[in-house]
Amino acid sequence: MSNNPLNRYFRTPKAYVKLPSQGRFYPPNFVETAANGEVAVYPLSAIDQILLKTPDAVLNGEALLKVVKNCVPGVSDPKRLVEPDINTLLLAMRIASTGPTAEWDISCPNCGQNHSFEVNLTNIIETQQSITEDPVIDFNGELRIYIRPYDFEQRHLQLLNEIEETQTLKLLNEDNSLDENARSERVSRHVDKMAGRTFDVLSLSIQMIEIVATREQVTDRNFIAEFVKGITKTQADTIIAAIRDLNQKGIDTRQTLTCSSCSHEWTQPLDFDPTSFFD
Repeated sequence: MSNNPLNRYFRTPKAYVKLPSQGRFYPPNFVETAANGEVAVYPLSAIDQILLKTPDAVLNGEALLKVVKNCVPGVSDPKRLVEPDINTLLLAMRIASTGPTAEWDISCPNCGQNHSFEVNLTNIIETQQSITEDPVIDFNGELRIYIRPYDFEQRHLQLLNEIEETQTLKLLNEDNSLDENARSERVSRHVDKMAGRTFDVLSLSIQMIEIVATREQVTDRNFIAEFVKGITKTQADTIIAAIRDLNQKGIDTRQTLTCSSCSHEWTQPLDFDPTSFFD
């Protein structure tokens, strides 16, 4: 390909962004940046657009992985990208592909009227907040829990869990062959299964647990998973909240919108669905 006379007409980077994580959760040389710390982002190719319209590829996550790799070649392994960086790169890919503005169809929560709102994506990028220190949760001075945001695989697993949960509960509620006791039993088993999966995904965001008294550092994934399932609900909720807050670092997608029909004003977080976001 290096001798191809058409090389000069290939895609070139159209956007440059800094990652909110600043590379904090990655191994050395994970991401290639310019001297100012910015990552080059290319527009989507025609093949990328087709991939994002292929339902099976989107559902199993492979489509988005391939598209990110193609548009951000400076990232060596997109599966390890953490959520704040993923959101920033998706925005930058959209800007590089179709420009700095995008439209969302959103219904007013007050009157129900549907409106199309134009949003400046560059302004959202500029809300970015960097993660400047290693996130640690202190458990009563006894344990120090080092956490990180969800990576691409965790984010995808969580999405699949939510889809399965919604579909399964819907099917159970619509199954007229079940009496109330049987339905309740199946719902209970399903909820337990989903809870177990959620804690499995959650435990992957714990990088290490330090026992303060002995300074022992526990990194074994099985030990950490057992710990997460063996603590109290209050303690688990503390970890869940901290990781959720960490996942939401980076760009602020909330927009203040006003309904032109009833003048109602509200704040709406924007959803970046890869299947339609790049249209």
